[in-house]
Amino acid sequence: MGNGKKILVVDDEQQLALAVKIRLQSVGYQVVTANDGQQGLELIEREQPDLVILDVLMPNMDGYSCLREINAKFGRSKIPVIILTARDRMKDLFELEGIEDYVIKPFDHEDLLVRIDRVLKKRAK
Repeated sequence: MGNGKKILVVDDEQQLALAVKIRLQSVGYQVVTANDGQQGLELIEREQPDLVILDVLMPNMDGYSCLREINAKFGRSKIPVIILTARDRMKDLFELEGIEDYVIKPFDHEDLLVRIDRVLKKRAK
């Protein structure tokens, strides 16, 4: 499934980020993690991930600010982003910013894998 694609998981909930990392690695993805949006931006430049999974509520730089920075620095369509959040009310706002998908916590890991696979396949076309 993963085909060695690199995914950056940006979430301040370290247990959640670790669980997602382990699950993604188990199906062949390379995974790097960041604890906040600022660290996520730094890792995007250094690691050049194929996809970013981005939490919304984080310290230092929240997910919305991080998404806007990603779009400004790398181009809106360059790096696909899946938003991971406990709040579904911001969906329309994130869609305007060009997210690929939106996952509400708590979530099923298999559902997340399906969404990641769908986004990466769409981008490969």
